[in-house]
Amino acid sequence: MRLLILATALGAVALSAAPASAQWRGNNREVRQEQRECQRELRRADSRREYRRELRECRREIAAARHGRHNRWDDDRRGNRGNRYWDGHRWRNR
Repeated sequence: MRLLILATALGAVALSAAPASAQWRGNNREVRQEQRECQRELRRADSRREYRRELRECRREIAAARHGRHNRWDDDRRGNRGNRYWDGHRWRNR
């Protein structure tokens, strides 16, 4: 009887974990790459202020990679604006 209850509990845990692991399967490479880049940037930080700034950026970039979305804020700060232009007041999309 104990064996049956144990097997049922293990089966329920395995079934509930399967969809969660499938959800992250496609983004693992991007997340690992962002983590490596963040570690490199954090090692190169010269002051506490720079370290904290890099840490905030890293958290934002890793979260974006985990959820599979492209973070336009980071692109704008790095100058990769694509189809955007400055109209004298703010950035606009073409």
